[in-house]
Amino acid sequence: MTSPTSPTPPTPPTPEGARRTPDLVFTIVLLVVFAGALLLARQWGFRASLVPTLVASVGVGLSALHLVLVLTGRTHAPALTPAAADGEADHDPAHVFTTAGAANWRSSLLWVAGFFAAVYVVGLVVTTVVFTAAYLRLSVRAGWRFCALYAAAVGLLLWLVFVELLAIQIPEGVFA
Repeated sequence: MTSPTSPTPPTPPTPEGARRTPDLVFTIVLLVVFAGALLLARQWGFRASLVPTLVASVGVGLSALHLVLVLTGRTHAPALTPAAADGEADHDPAHVFTTAGAANWRSSLLWVAGFFAAVYVVGLVVTTVVFTAAYLRLSVRAGWRFCALYAAAVGLLLWLVFVELLAIQIPEGVFA
């Protein structure tokens, strides 16, 4: 006769497992979004689907790779220790996302929403130039000369690559 065994209580989640769950969920969401974008882009003609197909394919591949790394526990989990004394942690994405306050999130979301609204109104190239200069000046506190040169270079590169080189029609805005 065998002795009855008492059921073992479930083990509490480990700190590493608790940190891995949001990464897992976010990776799955990204994989689904990129896969959906890839399926949608395949319905378009070759020229119209070229850039979306390339971006979505890379996104699917990298998301799938990251999903495997998360599931096998081979990702770098953010440390629970205080920030490094040399300020290196200030640029670590995990540190930035976990320490950003509500005001920072609102500001970032307003920048993104403003960018897309401006693309609709005045077009992609103009919006990119203006928002690049404005963001560098107002958020990063870069000098005016750097802001102007950088924004002009980004706008010129955007126009040369998409309009001239690839001949892809980009949003020109409602006033164009």
